[in-house]
Parts: sequence; C-alpha cells; structure tokens
Amino acid sequence: MAKKVRIDFSGVSKEIRSGGRAARVPEGDYLVKPVNAELRRSDKSGSKYFSWRFQIVDPKKYKGKTLYDRTSLVPEALWNLRNLIHAALGKNVGGKVLNFDPEAIYGKTLMVTVEDDEYQGNIRSQIVDYQPADKYGAEEDDDEEEDDDEVEEEDEEEEEEEDEDLEDVDVEEL
Repeated sequence: MAKKVRIDFSGVSKEIRSGGRAARVPEGDYLVKPVNAELRRSDKSGSKYFSWRFQIVDPKKYKGKTLYDRTSLVPEALWNLRNLIHAALGKNVGGKVLNFDPEAIYGKTLMVTVEDDEYQGNIRSQIVDYQPADKYGAEEDDDEEEDDDEVEEEDEEEEEEEDEDLEDVDVEEL
C-alpha cells in the first residue's frame, strides 16, 4: 500500500489542460481566439517575447484545438506582434509607442495561416501569418490588393501627421 505524501500544488496553475502540446492540423487558414500570453525571456539570447496560446474556432472539425506561437520583442521582429494586434483589434500600432496588455486581445477572433514546420525531427503546425477575421475564406483578387495598398499609403501619411507628438499610449486608446 502506498503511503500518503504531502504535495504542495500552490505554485501550479489551476487551469486543467491536456498534454500542453500544440495540435497538428493541416496547412491552411483557421479562425482562432487568443486565450493566453506569457511574457518570457529567451534562455539563449536573453531577449523577451510573448508566448501565445490560441484556440481554434473554425473549421468546426478542429474547434477547441490549441495552437502556439511566439512574438519576439526585439525591434527587428516587432512586425509580427504588430500584425497580431492589427488582426485582433483592427489597429495599426506601427510607428507608435504604447503600453500593451496582451489581455486586450484575449477572446478576439482573428485568422491565422498555418504551415507545417520541422522541428527536432518532428512535423508541427506553425503559425506563419495573422490576418483580420474578415479575411477568412475570402478569395483574394489582385485588383483588390492594389487598391488596399493605395489606401494603406494614404492612411500611413495621415497617421504620421497625427502621431508626431505621440508618447506612451495604451493600445485600447488607439
């Protein structure tokens, strides 16, 4: 008979989850919701990054499956976090300084593109792009892309004029 052992679980999260591994799903587009993000520091480089956990919303066959990603906070990689914030909130934070709370995008639906990636001999599903949810299932047309580029250039010029004196701003204020 086993003896009783006193175990202190006070440092263990109360969230019950299975395995902690990401789902392997076919390459393609998925609607997801961010459900968690942790600010971490890389053991190798010492740089900070957010470790994200997303739950698939659609297609229904994969609903509830978990995908993971990281968004580095090194300046040359901030484009990825900018794209995630834009996809979730519809706000372009490029060129701005802000106080970002990842909880601001928890539960927001967005589209991710997933591709297969080999890591340590295993194939895993890797998020390679973030887009607003309204892009999900939409057929892209070359003419529309050109129109979007023109609108983006106009928006960027207007934003530059508005943001000349921008200091620390919370993402919700944008």
